[in-house]
Amino acid sequence: MASDINQLAKKCGVSKATISRVFTGRARVSEAIRTKVLAAARELNYRPQQVMARDCVAIIVADAPSPQRRTSFSERLLTSAVFEITRRNLLTEVIPVKELPKLYDSYTKAVLLLLSEPEIEEHRGEFERLSMPIVTVNKQYAFSSSVNTDHGQGVTLALEHLYSYGHRRIGLTVDRVENQAGRERIGAYRAFAAARVLPELPVGHFRDLDVEDSCRELDRVLAEKPTALVVCGESVALQAAYELKKRNYRIPEDISLITSELTDICCWMTPELTTINQNLDALAAETVAQLLARIRAPHSPRANSWLPTALIVRNSVGRWNG
Repeated sequence: MASDINQLAKKCGVSKATISRVFTGRARVSEAIRTKVLAAARELNYRPQQVMARDCVAIIVADAPSPQRRTSFSERLLTSAVFEITRRNLLTEVIPVKELPKLYDSYTKAVLLLLSEPEIEEHRGEFERLSMPIVTVNKQYAFSSSVNTDHGQGVTLALEHLYSYGHRRIGLTVDRVENQAGRERIGAYRAFAAARVLPELPVGHFRDLDVEDSCRELDRVLAEKPTALVVCGESVALQAAYELKKRNYRIPEDISLITSELTDICCWMTPELTTINQNLDALAAETVAQLLARIRAPHSPRANSWLPTALIVRNSVGRWNG
C-alpha cells in the first residue's frame, strides 16, 4: 500500500515542503536529505501526487541541461522531445543519470535514454533491471527499442553532391568515432570512395570537447589537400567554418564545406552552409511515438526504426575543375 506525504515526512524528520522540493526540483535541498527522502520513499512505496494521475516519461541525461551545450545534439533533441511529450499530454521528468533512484515503478511508464554509449554501458546493469520500457536514440541494445537516424545516408548524400561538382579529394571529420553514428559515417565514406575509386583520406576526429586536439586533427586532414570537406556533428559546425577561415581558406573558392545542420544558424553564415540535416522534430516525434507504443503494450517485441536524412543545399560548395 502506498504511503502519503505525511508518513514520508515523519519518517525522514523533515517538512512536507522539503519532500515536495525533492520531487519537484523547484528548490535546492542538500544531497544528504535528497538521498534520505528517495530511499525512504522507495521503502514506503510513496508516489508523488502530482504524477499519479498521468503517465510520466523519464528522460535520462548525463547532466542537468545547460545553455553552454545548446548546440549539442543531445541538448537540442532534449528540447524537441520534451515539447513532443508534453504535446501528447504526458508528464516528463528529466533525470541526470546519477539520480536513477528517482525512477519509481509506480508512476514512470517509460524511459528515454539520451546518453552516450559509454554512459549507457557504465549503467547498463541498472537499465537492464528496470521494469518499464526503454527507448534509445541512435543506439541499439537488447534491453531497449530504438529510433535511429540514417547517418550513413547523410554522408553519402553529401559525397554525391560534392562528386557531382567535380570534387575527387574529399575529406571527412566526425565528432565521435566510437559510437553508432561515427561508425556509420566512416563506413559510408569508405564505401563511397571504394565505389568511385577515389582516394580515401584519413578521417579526422574533430569535436568540441578538446579544441586543441581537434585543430591538430583538422590540420592532419587538410595536409592531404582535400578540395572539399564534410564535417559531421552539429556541435562542431560553426567551429569548423571558423577554423578554416582562420587558416585563410576561402569557402567555397579554396575548399568546399558541408556541415551538419544547426537550424536557424547555418543559413545565416557567410557563405550559407550546405548541411546534412537530421530533422530533430521528426526524430523526437518518432521517439515519442515509440514510447507511447511501448506504454500501451509494454510486453510487445522491441523495435528499431530508422529515419532518413536530407541535404540542404546552400552556397558553401563550389565546382572544382582542377
